[in-house]
Amino acid sequence: MEHSDQDTGTIRSLEMRDVSDLFENTMFPTTTEDVLKEFGDVEIEYPRGSDPLRAILERSGHETYTSRDTLELAILNGVRRDAVGRPRYSDRGDERTETFDRPVQSF
Repeated sequence: MEHSDQDTGTIRSLEMRDVSDLFENTMFPTTTEDVLKEFGDVEIEYPRGSDPLRAILERSGHETYTSRDTLELAILNGVRRDAVGRPRYSDRGDERTETFDRPVQSF
């Protein structure tokens, strides 16, 4: 996780898995406006790119967050599709381990 001080004028960035840590001292409920006042310069990084927190929250469409969980959910909903892995990928494998053959019945 990389997190620079606002006084330096540098963009703060952090990986997607560290988003929760960013809001550790945030008081809830809070609004998108309040979050962006404090964290608007943060860049959220993920394996194949990054997005500014501002853009992510604008895509999520939420305005008031009652808890850190609701804010994190808004961020997860607002990130681009490639931020969370390959679409329709499952690490469970694609082999069927059981077959269920049912006899065909006609009525």
